[in-house]
Amino acid sequence: MNITAIILAAGQSRRMDGTQKLLLPIGGRPMLQHTLDLVASLPFSRTILVTVPEVAQQIQTTAEILINSAPEAGQSSSVRLGVQAAPPDTGLFFLPGDQSLLDMATIQAIFSADNGTSIVYPITTDGTPKSPVLFAPRFREALLALQGDEGGRQIRQQYPTACRGVQVPNEQALWDVDTPTEYEEILTHWEGHP
Repeated sequence: MNITAIILAAGQSRRMDGTQKLLLPIGGRPMLQHTLDLVASLPFSRTILVTVPEVAQQIQTTAEILINSAPEAGQSSSVRLGVQAAPPDTGLFFLPGDQSLLDMATIQAIFSADNGTSIVYPITTDGTPKSPVLFAPRFREALLALQGDEGGRQIRQQYPTACRGVQVPNEQALWDVDTPTEYEEILTHWEGHP
């Protein structure tokens, strides 16, 4: 698989009351560990984790770890770090670290829709774009030019005809955690479906 997985895990958890959300426990493991374990089970050509020291010290991974020393610059700073470290001819698959319910079926649905020139991402039933997102190699320079906190959304807006939204088997796999309430919802779901 000529795709580099880039896990974005350097957010400041601003809406989590100062708690580093990626280390919060879900099913006995840190939230981020679920993503790392799922990615480790897939044959990516390279796996890169962009994170902060506090998180890097408390997770287990064989991924290459890059420390974002300026996470306050927004998500684009992590995107650029990951892309710079990726081989130039690979697809770029960006995963957030806070989707602990992400599953293999969702990733396979994204890869199945890839034609090597597109931007592929899951969508909800109402058409809302979600993560993770696969960018073809041709978007490398555009990703390196990103600024601010919007990440790949800017690229989707620049190249609408390249975008391929995919319905996934289990929409709950797309849930992410930004607030204490969302964390509680994930815990409740996890306990009901271990």
